[in-house]
Amino acid sequence: MKSMKLVGNGPGKVLLFPGLLGTRDAFDEMLRYADLDTFQYAVAEYRGYGHARNDVGLLTLREVVIDAVRLVEYLGWTRFAVGGHSLGALVAQMLAVALPTRANSIVSIAGLSAAGASAEPGRLSFMRSLADSRERREELVRKGTADRYAQAVARRIVASTWDEIDGHALTSYTSDASRTDIHEEVQKLDAPMLVLIGEYDPNCTEAAARDSTLRWYRHATLEILRGAGHYPMFETPVATMSAIESFVATQSVGVEQTKGKLPAVQK
Repeated sequence: MKSMKLVGNGPGKVLLFPGLLGTRDAFDEMLRYADLDTFQYAVAEYRGYGHARNDVGLLTLREVVIDAVRLVEYLGWTRFAVGGHSLGALVAQMLAVALPTRANSIVSIAGLSAAGASAEPGRLSFMRSLADSRERREELVRKGTADRYAQAVARRIVASTWDEIDGHALTSYTSDASRTDIHEEVQKLDAPMLVLIGEYDPNCTEAAARDSTLRWYRHATLEILRGAGHYPMFETPVATMSAIESFVATQSVGVEQTKGKLPAVQK
């Protein structure tokens, strides 16, 4: 994984994967409120996106995971938390399956479950149309936020990455997500999982999470982000960041909250 953003200098390590419309900058708004003396965040960037826009490859989620393994090796991280938004949450779970002794906790931010995305033909057709249509991407954002904001909000979110995302890469990842199902594999994981659900998210709902992720994971916690839809890192950045750090800090290999330190095993 040649492209990523590294933020903070803390001993607690957190690897984040963006959603379908996100680049290395996807979490910037919420990271403004991060405890960067306690945590260090690496935001991965997919091939075909941002600084990796011209990187060739298979453009599959499994390739993203392979790249991520190389990234944590490069960073020298022996233990870390892994999380992601939407599509990125599926990638995060795939990485936890690949590195079960190193990924000590998982965070899903309005994320896909381990069963992947729907393969319903109408949905796939719509997702393919995102490749070269600003209007369709804006429609995706508006639907994900339950049409609660002015149209300028969706335009701004889409415009921020329009020139940085290769349409073919986008459709390749979303198609691969519809073919990916690791729900049996995640049931073997001991890592605790935090499931963050936006109150107004029409698709990644509390009911869906309870019927899938909370049944499959041995140690799963669900938290509703009031006031958020499908993009909590933009809509409720303070609450989202606080929820993530509070969760990661309480894990057995996590932060000693009174001292702001981590055990020596964390690099």
